Amino acid sequence: MALHPTNDRAHALQAGWTRFDLGGFQCTVVTDGLLHLGPPRNTFPKADVEEIDDLLLQAFLPTETIALDQNVLLVNTGEHLVLFDTGVGINAELGVKTFGPNTGRAIINMRAAGIEPEDIDIVALTHTHPDHCWGLVDDNDRKLFPNARIAVSRADVDYWTNLENIRDSMSDHMKDHFYGAHKNLAPYRDVITFIEDGQEIVPGIRAHATPGHSPGHTIYAISSEGHTLVCWGDLCHHQVLLLRRPEWAFLFDYDSSIAAATRMRVLEWIEKQEHQVLSYHFPFPGRGHLRRNGDGYDWLPSPIQLERA
Repeated sequence: MALHPTNDRAHALQAGWTRFDLGGFQCTVVTDGLLHLGPPRNTFPKADVEEIDDLLLQAFLPTETIALDQNVLLVNTGEHLVLFDTGVGINAELGVKTFGPNTGRAIINMRAAGIEPEDIDIVALTHTHPDHCWGLVDDNDRKLFPNARIAVSRADVDYWTNLENIRDSMSDHMKDHFYGAHKNLAPYRDVITFIEDGQEIVPGIRAHATPGHSPGHTIYAISSEGHTLVCWGDLCHHQVLLLRRPEWAFLFDYDSSIAAATRMRVLEWIEKQEHQVLSYHFPFPGRGHLRRNGDGYDWLPSPIQLERA
């Protein structure tokens, strides 16, 4: 077998974006980079460690570390360009400092996909945790999406932007949840639309309240020409552990019992309706379907839509 010399082109990584159609809507997914959370036994604190290891080994995944993708969705309805969440952002003292230099890639990948931040009409937030809203402003607190209005639940804004909720007993990382949300949302205060459960934010995109992981966590059902894609944010963080065991708690849940009950209810609805899913933290690009498997679900990823010849 002939061996060929390596070169920079051969080592180049794939593009950080992909595109697909949903009925008459054009959807683009860009990556904001990987989040490394460390040992999964710490991330799922009430789960049996042996069962965690067993589920991961069955899926050919490492047992000593867990990494979550950040799949940022953009939907062009023909009348509106809607961005769902923002990634951790480019701020040197918050996003990059907290999550590492390989994060904060959403805008770079957006531009590679032919989309400028100025083009965004609406930023629809599932919630205001760091990896979902810290990409709203730059290092100088300037809007990165100057022409966009923000759609978000009032409960999340009221809780996470209120600096009086910070307690001395909190870790520095948890304190930053509040500082970061306040910093990123304040410049948009005059263009925030507080969304209600069941509200249509633009024709074809409807918000549904799914509290638990965060006080006002929200998912979005995106529908066109008989097809529905559910953008579910942090409803479910891991394609194996929280699908096979949806009752498990996740370390960063605001209320883990409510989060688990919400997750089980929504997963059942999605599977019965055979809706497609865009999961923020599943392997890129996070698009697929659910199939019931006992008390949990299997993840059936959709193929990436490649460039047409």
